[in-house]
Amino acid sequence: MASQVRQRVYRTRTKSGCLTCKKRRIKCDETRPSCSRCTSTGRKCDGYDTNALPLASIYLPRPSLSLATFTYATSEREIRSFQFFYEKTVFSLAGYCGSELWSRSVLQVSQHAKPVWHALVALGALHENFENDRQIPGFWFSRAGHDTFALKAYLAAIRALLGPSNPSSSSSLQVVGSQDGRLTVDVCLISCVLFVCFEIMSSHYIAAVNHIRHGVKILSEVTYDPGTGTYRHPFLRPSTVPSLEIENLRMLLVRLHGQAFTLTRAEEDGPSSTAPHLTCSASVDIPPCFSSLAEARDIYEHYNGLFRHEFHSISDAIARHGIAEDPGLLVQRYAGLLGRWSMALDCFEQARGPSLTTKEQTGLKILQIHRLEHSLLLEQYRSGSAESTVWDRYNPIFKKITSLAASVVELSRSLGSPSVSPNPLLSSLQQRPTLSPSFSLDLGIIGPLYDVATLCRDPVIRREAVNVLRSASRQEGVFNSYVCAVVADKVISLEEKVALEEGLEYGPDSAAVAQLISDAGAGQHGRISRCSEVPEKARLTYAYPEFDTIGRRVFLTIGQDSRVHTNIPLLAMSAVLYTEDR
Repeated sequence: MASQVRQRVYRTRTKSGCLTCKKRRIKCDETRPSCSRCTSTGRKCDGYDTNALPLASIYLPRPSLSLATFTYATSEREIRSFQFFYEKTVFSLAGYCGSELWSRSVLQVSQHAKPVWHALVALGALHENFENDRQIPGFWFSRAGHDTFALKAYLAAIRALLGPSNPSSSSSLQVVGSQDGRLTVDVCLISCVLFVCFEIMSSHYIAAVNHIRHGVKILSEVTYDPGTGTYRHPFLRPSTVPSLEIENLRMLLVRLHGQAFTLTRAEEDGPSSTAPHLTCSASVDIPPCFSSLAEARDIYEHYNGLFRHEFHSISDAIARHGIAEDPGLLVQRYAGLLGRWSMALDCFEQARGPSLTTKEQTGLKILQIHRLEHSLLLEQYRSGSAESTVWDRYNPIFKKITSLAASVVELSRSLGSPSVSPNPLLSSLQQRPTLSPSFSLDLGIIGPLYDVATLCRDPVIRREAVNVLRSASRQEGVFNSYVCAVVADKVISLEEKVALEEGLEYGPDSAAVAQLISDAGAGQHGRISRCSEVPEKARLTYAYPEFDTIGRRVFLTIGQDSRVHTNIPLLAMSAVLYTEDR
């Protein structure tokens, strides 16, 4: 029998792959931020080497950016921060459904727009620091002292946007009238969104809200010129980017504007204040089956923003002028749209379910959470009741939202940690290792969980929602999971304290209510066993955190319609958020 000669096959060592594949001496598929070669086999991908980067150019494995020349780069640190933005920050901002705006458009614009370049560098530097320095649990976006490099890059972006005609650097985006038409519409809007991200990561919520307002104002003044196919503005150069990019920016700013309203409750941030064309009233077809999660998300946000604007406009008209328009017709119309959207999402899940990646499973659950919340709101509007006890009907929906959100947290944890069970008990969340902090501008879980904790009066369900918020380590737009957990916990303590003590009521004296918070503790649970034990007089109509950046304080603002409205200092949170070194 002829002897068999076994030849050793030598593989060329990859130079651009992830660190794990380099160590294993195998070819990396270079999927970002974690390669599929590692994650598909249950290994932890150690990411990519960002230290040895050429100063003038860098290979970016996307067709449109195959060899991007960094026009404005002046140092290796800028290149490194840009690379971090490309490899990590892009995927955080895009969320679980993905976004061409972040993965392609913004990167391309940065190569010919100086404000965007500097803003990406600043954001990449800041984000890298947050991933490497998590000393403050829940407030990873709050640091003792500024990162000088990131701050200088941010100020350079503001100066580049304002132009030499206005050398002063402002913390708010002021562009109208100061640009002489030199900047394009898309550059201005992209810069505005990046400034929002930077201020959020710096825990400067009021500055972030101001940027959101300026972005919404600019967008409300933009008109489409079908003759030239451009988007025009009174003071800016026309934008020639595709309609999809402007639509993505519109949806992003509308989403952020809605979050700002939750934090401020200011009339200028309310749904009814949004310009009608900003909500894009054009009809969008809902297919029988979605082709992607991104398509499902975009169509949902299109109709969700339109519904909120129209409903609040009708409600305001009735309240102010007694116009006899029936909101029920509006609810009926959008209930039909939600039904068709739900069928298309279920079809997508049935067709793609077995092949969904962990990231896609997470995105699907987030969309299912928002479907439940939207259906709950439609039912509440349909009931016609102004009593807060109407929410007690929806405890099964609240429980399902909380369960799905807990699953999202666990799936996020399991990315890179395959040993975690995909369906753990909610009670096990507190024993899990701390999650790496995440930041996203996409749809998320914080808003729905906060609604569960503050609208549901079932003592078990609402506390489960708070526990999931505490374990999440997430920043979704202006929503911080830790801040929302602290505020929701205070709301629960207040409501149960007033419910349990005979004759106790809220009052206009903030000091007295603050004492209520001090006296009310976690021990109240066990004495409240069902929703009906929390009477109407104990239920708060609204509660939200309010940030005073000048006074360096955080307040809990609570109210019961027109009867009670008061601000309660949250001293512990103020001490964490506004440290002496800031």
